[in-house]
Amino acid sequence: MNSFELRLLDSQNSQIFSAVTRFIGADETGSFAILAGHAPLIVLLRQGLARFCDVEGHWYYLALPGGVCRFADNCLSVCTVRYFVGDKRDEICQQLSDELARTDSQVHAARLTLTQIEQSLVRRLAELSLHGDV
Repeated sequence: MNSFELRLLDSQNSQIFSAVTRFIGADETGSFAILAGHAPLIVLLRQGLARFCDVEGHWYYLALPGGVCRFADNCLSVCTVRYFVGDKRDEICQQLSDELARTDSQVHAARLTLTQIEQSLVRRLAELSLHGDV
């Protein structure tokens, strides 16, 4: 059976699956499949689940918050900020959900800190202008 290489890359990890027979993902227009020998392409994956099958017939799920998918020279590369891969769909979905919640919390905390810094700077500038230092 014809196969291709799948490379998963994110900011913390990378994995290579050397014998993949098909990949099913989704972009803004809907689902698509990639088989060995597919024409070169670049696609923006949407947030959610993709899946792929190896030569032994085992299906794996790939949860990601979106990413770039490139197929060339019989190699599929998926680049994303973070991904989770495994054969248990519900566990993979939960891991992605937890990671997105954690990221949202960190972004919220960073925005709050920036707002506090900005308010402090405005107060300091107001104090300096009252004393004629500005």
